[in-house]
Amino acid sequence: MLDLHRRFFDLSTELLCTADSGSGYFVDLSPAWEDVLGWTLDELRSAPFMDFVDPADRDSTLAATARLAGGSDIVRFENRYRRKDGSYVPLAWASTAPQAPGDPICAVARLIATPDAADAADLRLGEIRREALTAAVSTPIIQVWDDIVTMPVVGLVDSVRAADMKSALLAAVARTGAKFAIVDLTGVDVVDTATADHLLRVMRAVQLLGARCVITGIQPSVAQIIVGLGLGLPGVVTLRSLREGLRFCLRDLGYAVRREQATP
Repeated sequence: MLDLHRRFFDLSTELLCTADSGSGYFVDLSPAWEDVLGWTLDELRSAPFMDFVDPADRDSTLAATARLAGGSDIVRFENRYRRKDGSYVPLAWASTAPQAPGDPICAVARLIATPDAADAADLRLGEIRREALTAAVSTPIIQVWDDIVTMPVVGLVDSVRAADMKSALLAAVARTGAKFAIVDLTGVDVVDTATADHLLRVMRAVQLLGARCVITGIQPSVAQIIVGLGLGLPGVVTLRSLREGLRFCLRDLGYAVRREQATP
């Protein structure tokens, strides 16, 4: 669940953050901050957050911070933050007070619509986040069972996407400690020779992490390309469907897979 929250945190177009009310420093920031203000996340964490507030808004911001530290949530608050180019952008805030001593303040901010550079920054931010979301959706990794992850591949696979798939799958195997990785190619009709070679390299890399790779749903056209490359699949199990692949993995893990008769 924490990993899922982290993914939403990273993809959000909102300015999400946590801050230490005692020290006055940011603790964690979503990547949207960097896109909107121009400062790197490390730069934003390296100085008190008050240093980035417009001097005209600092008294009201200090008062709001004191209210949060005292246990009162803030539904709506506005101030202006300094961008790296020296300009200021107006932000609207919602914040929750720490729940226990030592807990951080949790807050979310968004740009207040204006006809100036803030709109351009917001537009660019939206483009960046849409690109990131598209990339994430194009290579979903699903943990279908304990010790089993699967990567269903749908549509055109080029060399760039194959590289993304490799990174995503290896990261998932390392993170979950999976013993099996199922790569389902049912939705792939055509790959070029370079991409087919790249996919095979992905499967070998999975094996180096101590997991077994299972390929399911290979289409005839894809099979012909793999055979034409003269590349073997040592240690890789190939099955006709994702269902058969999952059944194979469960049995190898010691589960009894059987069909229960319906109760009359």
